[in-house]
Amino acid sequence: MRGKGTEFKGLLGGRHYVRFAEFFGMKKDFYRKSLGNIMLAAGMKAVDLGCGPGALSFALAERAHSTASIVGVDISDDQLSYAREQASSFQCTLEFLKCSMDELPFPDEHCDLIMTSMALHETPPEVRRGAISEAARVLRDGGLFLLVDWSRPKWGLWGAVWFPFCCWGERNKDNWNNVYPELCRERGLFLKEDAYVNSIARRQVFRKRMY
Repeated sequence: MRGKGTEFKGLLGGRHYVRFAEFFGMKKDFYRKSLGNIMLAAGMKAVDLGCGPGALSFALAERAHSTASIVGVDISDDQLSYAREQASSFQCTLEFLKCSMDELPFPDEHCDLIMTSMALHETPPEVRRGAISEAARVLRDGGLFLLVDWSRPKWGLWGAVWFPFCCWGERNKDNWNNVYPELCRERGLFLKEDAYVNSIARRQVFRKRMY
């Protein structure tokens, strides 16, 4: 899927990606904190954009009703294969599909929750905007869009460590400049929560307008 974003594979994918993410503090507690109080009740559906090896999907599955379902989408076969290998220990339905986050194979108003963690910054601007448009289309009225991504670092150990890298590679991106609220509002998704998960990762929750 050329031009859709970074495809983590080989030594950058699967279990190797998990170890790399954990080195930067993205362990199980990071994803649980990213979810906040979000959970899936009976029959609810969620989609995880740029799911990678499935960490956010698994964190949600821990607190999901057995009749709920979660679908993770990613462009990397290696990431998806690893996620599928880990998915059997949860009671709810877990599925992992290969597709780009800006071209979702779901009908309008299909699910109750769209979520993404540390993935949008790995895609070009047109894919990020397409993904937000797809989230607005696929969400039911009143549904939630959880967006976790790098942001302008705040004071702290990891903020100090990451700041030079951010200045070099991130400062011209949407996550650095916090333009997601505006992009989401234009598509009918309105900010209801905004806080940092740690010194460098920002958690924003949007709700689709109810008519």
